[in-house]
Amino acid sequence: MPGIFISYRRDDQAGFAGRLADVLVSTFGADNVFRDIEDIHPGEDFVVAIEKQLAAVDVMLVMIGPAWLTASRNGTRRLDEPDDFVRREIEAGLKSGKTVLPVLVGGAVMPAERDLPPAIVALARRQSFILSDIGWTSDVARLVDVVKPFFPASRRPTQRSRLLWGLAALAVIVLLAVGLKGNWLGHSEVPKPVASELAQSLAGRWLATVKYDWGAEHAERFELRLENGEVHGTASYLRVARTVEQGVLKGEQLNFVTRSQEVVGDGPGREVTHRYRATLKAGELHFVLESGGGLSVHPPVEFVARREAER
Repeated sequence: MPGIFISYRRDDQAGFAGRLADVLVSTFGADNVFRDIEDIHPGEDFVVAIEKQLAAVDVMLVMIGPAWLTASRNGTRRLDEPDDFVRREIEAGLKSGKTVLPVLVGGAVMPAERDLPPAIVALARRQSFILSDIGWTSDVARLVDVVKPFFPASRRPTQRSRLLWGLAALAVIVLLAVGLKGNWLGHSEVPKPVASELAQSLAGRWLATVKYDWGAEHAERFELRLENGEVHGTASYLRVARTVEQGVLKGEQLNFVTRSQEVVGDGPGREVTHRYRATLKAGELHFVLESGGGLSVHPPVEFVARREAER
């Protein structure tokens, strides 16, 4: 039975669901990923098939796109219909006690509790994960790493994955043989742990003057620490410290996300997602900041952060 269930609304996230499913299938195997459009056989009862699969999965991914919350039919919001399949899937997933992970795509933001039907209001309290178009490959790779711990190891190997592991093992053997040969020839120099040195160079406090697209200019502070390739700490936006999420050091690029609320007038606020990318050059962090999901559109902002002087 499949270990991962992908819940999505076909007229909102079908394309994203297909792209994600392809990666998950290549990682965990086709038998371990369930997506209703492909996995329900002709003549099979849709509701029975869904509930059967939900009883067997280890992780449910709820894909939320820009129209997920407001999609309607005949003037009624789909989520407010008791027999809406997406609502029923999420309700069953939450009742099962298993991992339910909201996945935001297409610039969508996480719905608030007040926006959801009581039956699935608990979804708003689940930590969400963002898949962006720009960082799709790296974002999906991080999502796979998040899913793996909840996924029984006994289910992971498939015929394809065993072949891949075999090829990887062969490659390791070849590399070891080359390394040993180099040592026999007297080349015993050990490469420096570049990633570790880079992590040490990035950790600490950084200051930057950021000029935003609407003309405001603020001094922003970044307090970063890196552990095993993961980035933790805070990054200020409009001089308010925000918690770093989904932080990772990949190669020589630093990536992380923070969030804020955007409010216009007396209307309700909307969550804004700030995606940071930075590269260390000559002792300076060169950032690109992309913000989305709020009430207004913002172009990318570039700025340079310098290490804060020791006091």
